[in-house]
Order: sequence, then structure tokens, then C-alpha cells
Amino acid sequence: MKGSAEPVAEQQRTVVLWVSRHRPLPAQIAELERKLGPVEIVQVEHVPNAEHVIEVAKRVGARVIVPVLPLSFIARLVEEAGRHGYTVLMARMEAVATTRSVDEARRLLYEAPERRSITTYADGTIRVFEFVRFERIKKVEVVTEPW
Repeated sequence: MKGSAEPVAEQQRTVVLWVSRHRPLPAQIAELERKLGPVEIVQVEHVPNAEHVIEVAKRVGARVIVPVLPLSFIARLVEEAGRHGYTVLMARMEAVATTRSVDEARRLLYEAPERRSITTYADGTIRVFEFVRFERIKKVEVVTEPW
């Protein structure tokens, strides 16, 4: 019919469960949206185990999980996520600098605040990291030998 327009369906958002104390960087959100289309980030900070993460993912309707957790926790999460059809991603962060100067770390952060973050360690060392890309975690394997 002339003059009538069909409503345009809004593209469905992909729910991403972000398991970290820190919010995603703008560059990380942009990369997720480049790959997935519109995203909704649901952040959880404190999780007791991998099974809890899967339950939260189910409850919020997530398809993708981005954990910033200890390696042993991620290993278990990848196993569980595989059983339930979730994609687990890791944000590949590259160290830009290591310093003890707060001013230097802030200067480096402000050069690219959408891509960079600062981590301060107990010994006073400060590291500036820059987001490079996401990588899908397919398997976590620890290989050891006698020492």
C-alpha cells in the first residue's frame, strides 16, 4: 500500500556474560558488536564456581561468556560451556609498559583510553595493557614435567 511502511524489526541483541570485576573497554564492546551485532553486556563480579556461571548464563539468556578468572576456573568453565553450547572468549591483552610511575602509567592510558587499562600489583609495579582481540577458548591444557 502506498504511504504505509512495514515496521523494521530491531536486530536481536546477543547477551554477553562478562565475568570480571572490571567493565569491558569500549574497544572490547566495539569488537563484540563487530562480530555479533548489537550486544547486551551482563556483568557478574563474584562467582563461586563454573556451574554457577553457567546457571547465570542460562538465566540471563547469554550466548557468549567472557571470563577474567584464574586458569583452573576457566578450564572447568570451558568444559561446562561446551556441554551447554556457550562460546567462551578471552580478551587478548598486550603489555604496553611496566613502570612504577603512576604519572607515566596514566599518560600511556590516556593515549588510548578506549583500548587500554592499568593493573597495579602488590609490589608497586604498574602495567599498562592494550586490548588486541578476542580469542575463543576451545580447551585449557596444562602440560607439566618433573622438576
